Amino acid sequence: MALAPTSPHPPDTTPTPTTRPRGEARRPKASSEPPEGNRERAKGRDRLWVAAFLVPFLVLYMGFTLWPLVATVYYSFFDWSGSGPLDNFVGGDNYSRILGDPLFWQAVVNTLLFSVGTTLIKLPLSLLAALVMTRKWLRAKRALRTVFFAPLIIPVAMAGLVFTYLLNPSNGALNSALHGLGLTDGTTDVFANRWSALLALVLISVWQVFGQYMIYWMAALQNVPDELYEAAELDGASEWQKLTRITLPLIRPVAVVIVMLALVNAMHVFGLVVTLTGGGPGTSTYVVSYFIYKQAFGSMPFAYGYASAAALLFSVMAFLLVTSQGLFVRRAQKMRKEYGV
Repeated sequence: MALAPTSPHPPDTTPTPTTRPRGEARRPKASSEPPEGNRERAKGRDRLWVAAFLVPFLVLYMGFTLWPLVATVYYSFFDWSGSGPLDNFVGGDNYSRILGDPLFWQAVVNTLLFSVGTTLIKLPLSLLAALVMTRKWLRAKRALRTVFFAPLIIPVAMAGLVFTYLLNPSNGALNSALHGLGLTDGTTDVFANRWSALLALVLISVWQVFGQYMIYWMAALQNVPDELYEAAELDGASEWQKLTRITLPLIRPVAVVIVMLALVNAMHVFGLVVTLTGGGPGTSTYVVSYFIYKQAFGSMPFAYGYASAAALLFSVMAFLLVTSQGLFVRRAQKMRKEYGV
């Protein structure tokens, strides 16, 4: 029987690609990016949400910040008692009277003394507490933070009333303790002298806001790289050298801001003066905020325009103090860059 001839080459078993019919269109590749129209609509919705969340803030800001500021400037040019029409325009007479008022300048001096005094006491002490609170060997850190921060949640008026009873010259706890120790006769009146009254205001204010500035310092200390301390320990640096050559230079930009915050916040002291001294003895513990309050609401007829002029002058002083921090911050940032951080 004859066999069929075989081909010397085996048949090609590789599957041939199927050819697409000429009339069939190529399908577009699926794209993960949304169409341009959808992106624009999404951006538009985002803008609407941003505006919706900003509108309440802008309304409150304009109602409680911008409008009072504009109104204060406007009222300062009138001799106005706070009620009735604004018909007695005096121009700059209120400002000239303020600049020649010795009580106003006494209040300015007392405000500066209080601000500088509280800043010089609370910032070094709170920095020392923050350094201790950031040590790894310290135990019960949360409890200590609570103890230091708790006075801050007490209202200023309530704190003033509490210390009014504690420092009462007849039956206060302080006089009773000093009399029991034989140090006084039990009739010491802290608020009978200008300097002792100012010192009491300063110390009570430091006690109340101490925890707030300790938290500020702790936040600043956490930005110092640990590698610098480790390198300093390898070089045999002492704790004092690490503090003065690493910690303080690196936290200086934040320290400038903290100092300015401390000064500006202290310049607005009011509640403690009202509840503790009432500006006394006499007018020796008047501060600017209390001076403005007494001029506007202390006696009839109210001198609302005069008080507005005093408030505006005081605001200009505080503004000049705040704007001066920019120069110090830039110099501190330059020094920080020299450390490579």
